[in-house]
Amino acid sequence: MNYFMVEDQCDPRELIQMYLSEDFPRLKMAGYSESYSGALKQIPAIKPDLLLLDINLGSHDAYQLLDQLHSSGLFCPKLIIFISAYVDSERILKAFEYYPLRYITKPIDRRKLQVSIDQAIHQFNLIQQIDENKIPIRTFQKTKLRIPKIRGEIEILDLEHILFLQSSHEGQVTKIFNTLQSTPILSSRHLGYFKELLFEYKYFFSISQSLLVNLNYLKSYTHQTKSLQLHKWPEAIIASRRGGEELKRWLCGE
Repeated sequence: MNYFMVEDQCDPRELIQMYLSEDFPRLKMAGYSESYSGALKQIPAIKPDLLLLDINLGSHDAYQLLDQLHSSGLFCPKLIIFISAYVDSERILKAFEYYPLRYITKPIDRRKLQVSIDQAIHQFNLIQQIDENKIPIRTFQKTKLRIPKIRGEIEILDLEHILFLQSSHEGQVTKIFNTLQSTPILSSRHLGYFKELLFEYKYFFSISQSLLVNLNYLKSYTHQTKSLQLHKWPEAIIASRRGGEELKRWLCGE
């Protein structure tokens, strides 16, 4: 496994590189860039497994870089860890729209970096196992969902049993609430992973950045309070303002 770092400051870049070389000697640095333009050229060419990405890139930011890679159809790593001096909630929430593995704040905490890299290695190994087993996730029994769990197991669940999926632990974990168990299944994949898998099933509806609901269980929706009541679930689920508006339009057939 290798990584590519985008960091415009020399000191934090060298510190991270030192920590990783000492703590993860088998993790190879594929390259680095100090600028938006350099990263835009090098990332598609190198195709790294993991991207360590500073948010502030001078006249551009990390979000513009990722948007440009995606809109241009260029390679972009699935595994991303943001590194930033920004600690305000608005920027952190913006970062998690890109479904990173972690968001690490500066100055770099060595232990937090270790935990983040451990998670990245776990995710990478899981992806490799799936590829080696040659089991295409999308075509594996169309009515079932493969759920990679925290400890590396994979649980199979019928889509009809899923009530809703919720992002948890700052986006690092997804909870899958279902009709078969009183407690949710905990997955090591972020919610964006499941949104992509379930995209073709239009009854799985995103009502906020952190909630994906199976509308086959929808009992009622109160637009004034943005609250949903589901069959087989006792508590109200709250949609975001945007999610509530989109749900209302969908229910009205607009």
